[in-house]
Amino acid sequence: MHSPSPAPHPNQVRSACERCRCQKLRCSRPAAAAASCARCSRLGLTCQPGPQRRIGRPPRKDLVLKKASGSEDSATVSPNVVGSSTPDETQLIAGISGDSTSATEWTMAFNSQFGFGYPEPLTFPIEGWPPIRELELPSLETQMILPTNTYFEKLSRLNMEIRKGFRSIAPSFVQPTFIEFICTPHIDSDGYKNVQVLMMNAQEFLDTIKALHRQLGTRIVSRQTCPQSPNAFTLSLDPCFVVPTTLSSPGTGTSPDDDPPQSTTHDAPTMLLVISCYVQLIRHIEFVLKIVYDSFSSATAAPIGRVPMSYADVPITDMSSQFSLFCELVRHIFSQMNLVLGLPSPWSNRSAWTGLLRAQRYRNLVNAELGAVEGSWTTRPAKVLEMVTMTKELFVEISMMGID
Repeated sequence: MHSPSPAPHPNQVRSACERCRCQKLRCSRPAAAAASCARCSRLGLTCQPGPQRRIGRPPRKDLVLKKASGSEDSATVSPNVVGSSTPDETQLIAGISGDSTSATEWTMAFNSQFGFGYPEPLTFPIEGWPPIRELELPSLETQMILPTNTYFEKLSRLNMEIRKGFRSIAPSFVQPTFIEFICTPHIDSDGYKNVQVLMMNAQEFLDTIKALHRQLGTRIVSRQTCPQSPNAFTLSLDPCFVVPTTLSSPGTGTSPDDDPPQSTTHDAPTMLLVISCYVQLIRHIEFVLKIVYDSFSSATAAPIGRVPMSYADVPITDMSSQFSLFCELVRHIFSQMNLVLGLPSPWSNRSAWTGLLRAQRYRNLVNAELGAVEGSWTTRPAKVLEMVTMTKELFVEISMMGID
């Protein structure tokens, strides 16, 4: 068998310190007898020399096994060797051939033949090393799942279209009027076409985030039925449509922030696309609503003609009816959007949607982009819905007073 050479070549001895060995780094010493390696000296760390291990191929030595003449079992290898076989060699051969030698004795024989010694015990635990602790990954609080390529590609396309639509009109005016916004041609299209593309993108984005939320799971809720009134001609307000004064009250449920954390979430690129699309939609619809409200609330506003609009293939010819339907569509779409994403809503306690952006890191991104933070969330989306309500009431007032 192989026997250890009395003086191994320096290239066959590896003496990396334990820090470099555990972190899989090159361990270099200025001198052969240096007490500390170059890296530990530079960082001011205590260098703990590791055990010397021989690497490379051991020197060759012929070993002839004498076949036992007339052996009954040809599969059994004779433990006897020709020549001056040491007891360690005999024990090693017996261990390989299936002898009843214990694992400890077999390992000791192997180490004694090939020159491998037991690792020297460390004087301090490895867990106490600061570099090792820094390399450890933080424990994942949530299980990451990847969405299908279809949703990611759709969000990427929506993000590009929404940004393109907003950038095509925002730099064109400082304080535009409704006539300038609708009738003046812009880079790609006029304002009327721009609003159409905005509403189509908003509806497609709402469908996408609903599909992403369903992948994570939804809260189980039961539909509340309206109580039957004893008098058929008496109108009663369904309690389920009464907006609570606070988002959380004793006995009625918990607010979205008090719900237990989700066990799953989507990957960061998908969530960043969701945040980007949502922020651009809020800014775009806020820009459009401000133009409409400022133009029509002015006492000197010029009369505005009708635009081609239809609902279920039924033409809508009245201007106030057109804007009332537009405001209702905006309010309904963006109210659902806020609820699915997890923003505070009167329906938060009774909805199956628990919120895609409930994680603190995503909430911070939305707050940083939109600003106007009060409490845990930005109030800018809520102010957009308030502006929608004010705009609708303005057109109801215009139509009821008979103002052309």
